[in-house]
Amino acid sequence: MHEKDRRKILKAGLTLYRCSEIEKVIKVRSVEHSGWKIKARLKSKAAVQRASKKLYADPKAIQV
Repeated sequence: MHEKDRRKILKAGLTLYRCSEIEKVIKVRSVEHSGWKIKARLKSKAAVQRASKKLYADPKAIQV
C-alpha cells in the first residue's frame, strides 16, 4: 500500500494495524501517530493470532 493511500484511509477515520508473529507485537498507525507505534507486546505467537482475530471484528481497523 502506498503512503498516499494510507493517508486517505487514516483521514477517513480508520486505524491501520500490523501484527507480527515473529516480533510478537502489534503495531498501530493512526492520524495522531505519523509512524508505526507499538500497541502491544505479547508473549506468544498464539496470543498475536488471537489479538489479530479480535482486530478483524473491529469495523474501524484495517490490518496491513
